[in-house]
Amino acid sequence: MSAIIYRYGSRYYINMTNRCPCRCIFCVRDQTPTLGDADSLWLDREPTVQEVKEALLALDLSPTEEIVFCGYGEPTERFDDLKEIATFIHSDLRKRVRLDTNGLGSLINGRDIVPELKGLVDSVSISLNAKDADEYLEVTRSKFGPGSYQAVLDFISECRSTIDGVTVSIVGGSIPQESEEECARIAQRMNVAFRVR
Repeated sequence: MSAIIYRYGSRYYINMTNRCPCRCIFCVRDQTPTLGDADSLWLDREPTVQEVKEALLALDLSPTEEIVFCGYGEPTERFDDLKEIATFIHSDLRKRVRLDTNGLGSLINGRDIVPELKGLVDSVSISLNAKDADEYLEVTRSKFGPGSYQAVLDFISECRSTIDGVTVSIVGGSIPQESEEECARIAQRMNVAFRVR
């Protein structure tokens, strides 16, 4: 099986799925199978919850304070499993949990998932990547169509009222400069951090 856990910089990342409702024009997985210390993040099959736990326990996690849900798919595609593993990370490993997400988890799961993140996720990084709905669809090619952008904005807003650390991110150079600047203003209006990655 390909990498379930990989290290990138000082953090460890959990690669639980390759499923994603978007086909972003800038997606790193279309450019390389590797990231961090992983030989490949393309999964032959999705790991079980127990396999993820065992992979974490096999590592020396002492150098890191935070474990991140982020791989070659959208982590909220396996939201119930994510919650179980996040609980384990907090209670057994005593580490902080970050979720890197496209912000479409509520659409993916057919319910508002943000209240369920409370107490499980310490911080969240949400990909915005567009200044408006038309640009968002052009850039992400979300299978959820025109309602996707508003769903992401709603997700950001709800996370802001539920989770202490909320960051909105864009991929630098993937949209025009004026769009990047508007994304920064959107983050400022929503009172969340902004990052160009």
